[in-house]
Amino acid sequence: MTNHHYDVIISNKSLFYTFSHLLTGSFVHPPTDTQHALTACPDCDLLVSVIEAPTGHAVLCPRCSSTLRKKTEGSIAKTLALSGTGLILYPPAISLPLMTFQSLGFSDSANILESVLNFYRNDYYFVSFMVLLSAVVFPLVLLSGIFFISLQLYRRRSSPALARIFRLYEHFEEWAMVEVYLLGILITVIKMSDSSDITFRSGVICFTLLVLITLAISTVIDRELFWQMIGGSGREMRADLPDHPNRDDDTERSAADRGLILCDICHLLVPEDLAGQDCPRCGERLHRRKPESFSRTWALIITSAIFFAPANLLPIMRVDFMGVPDRSTIMDGIIYFFQHGSYLIGLIIFAASILVPLFKIAGLAILLSTRAPCNLRLLQQKTRMYRLIAFIGRWSMLDIFVISLLTVLVDFGFFTSIHTAPAATYFCIVVASTMFAAITFDPRIMWDTCTAGDTPAAVAAKPTSS
Repeated sequence: MTNHHYDVIISNKSLFYTFSHLLTGSFVHPPTDTQHALTACPDCDLLVSVIEAPTGHAVLCPRCSSTLRKKTEGSIAKTLALSGTGLILYPPAISLPLMTFQSLGFSDSANILESVLNFYRNDYYFVSFMVLLSAVVFPLVLLSGIFFISLQLYRRRSSPALARIFRLYEHFEEWAMVEVYLLGILITVIKMSDSSDITFRSGVICFTLLVLITLAISTVIDRELFWQMIGGSGREMRADLPDHPNRDDDTERSAADRGLILCDICHLLVPEDLAGQDCPRCGERLHRRKPESFSRTWALIITSAIFFAPANLLPIMRVDFMGVPDRSTIMDGIIYFFQHGSYLIGLIIFAASILVPLFKIAGLAILLSTRAPCNLRLLQQKTRMYRLIAFIGRWSMLDIFVISLLTVLVDFGFFTSIHTAPAATYFCIVVASTMFAAITFDPRIMWDTCTAGDTPAAVAAKPTSS
């Protein structure tokens, strides 16, 4: 162990660090005023001195490898151009028909709004609400918000409203699931290609472009730069600390040990005297750790586990053919794809609809029940597992999006039609509960129980506790 382990790791931009950024979605304060500016890791709370990342590089936590900062050249201009293009594409992507199904003289088409309304007409209100928010409302809110923010920053204008809007953007970003919906369109096409003639319409082109633009925005946006221009660097809010933490005693210390709090949203480092107050930069309520993290997460994963059984055992879809109903569960749909040779699609649905919820429930239960592993390597592995859990949760909505399209596209009256079944509601509850569970869990608590005042070598040498 050298005495330089507090320097933030800088690495070349690669697929690995891009994936790491997607898992964390976290950015913290860079050194705009001094080479010894301080920040803390949002996943392990390690207090570090940050060095400026070159353009196209990522700054990583030296202890848990969480992404602290990713710098993009021309971020504001690129974000403005992409979000403006996205707003132009949004109306046709949502309202125009995506595709048309033709079978035995019958034909029907569907757009995204119709798929939402169909759930509502059939009294599946919670499912309709989830699809409406994730596929319609949040994508529009995010595009509008980031366009307004980047436009104001590009014009060198700032106001208190920008901080509130960007804070909402950070909260809602993971709930917009247009890329999951696009995969649902692909699976719907593969599922129905044998029994129907499919004609793609202009809506699917606009929607595909909208998804690509949304992904591009998440790649080019420099969140710390945005926060600096919106609310300043926060130099006047820093506590009176040494220029470089613990360089001499070679001891890793958390921000909490030094009386500092990291804002969950804008990642401003402030004195713990401000706990319970609003962040001076973004307005988010400040806490040393997420309030009641363990109890809330336990409650949510128990709720998920309870509803997981009916979500998978009850039928999620009903197909009426000549007045004869045929109900199928999630597993029945997976078996259908395997029987017809679509092994990749079957595996995707199996992973998204069964493995992902199970992994999130079991994974969070492990993180909650093994609170003190006191082993550096295991702590790092658990932190990576948490980031993976937070990243994959949204993909469980895949089956719901497929059903939302099928119920509109296959509605040929008495001849044949597809309807939603009760498991859809339970499944949406599982998805929402697991996503909220990942949000309420605070991975820094795992590090608090073991590493306060310990050297890395001492932590690694401690026995594992389950």
